[in-house]
Amino acid sequence: MADATVNADGPAGGKASPARGPSGRTALIVAIVGGVIAAGATVLVLRNQYGTGMEALLAAAALAGFGMAAYGLMQAVLAIVDTAGERRRQEREVSERRKGERARRPPS
Repeated sequence: MADATVNADGPAGGKASPARGPSGRTALIVAIVGGVIAAGATVLVLRNQYGTGMEALLAAAALAGFGMAAYGLMQAVLAIVDTAGERRRQEREVSERRKGERARRPPS
């Protein structure tokens, strides 16, 4: 039977952790596109006289755009928090390095 150990303290080999979601820039683009869709569909419903089916379709597009905008904004905030946490982890790792004889030997 193989002995598998898992170290949950940090990434193996000091490598950066994998991205957990879209980057902040991508998330903001998604939020902006969603906001434009929601605003455009809302304006079309309010300014023009369409049939019931077309108004329902535009209202659904506005709702989907609003959901897209909310998702993009939440992901942007999470990307910022994740970036700040990664910076803190790297700073802590640098400040906790041992020096001299107590320094850890690199794995061979």
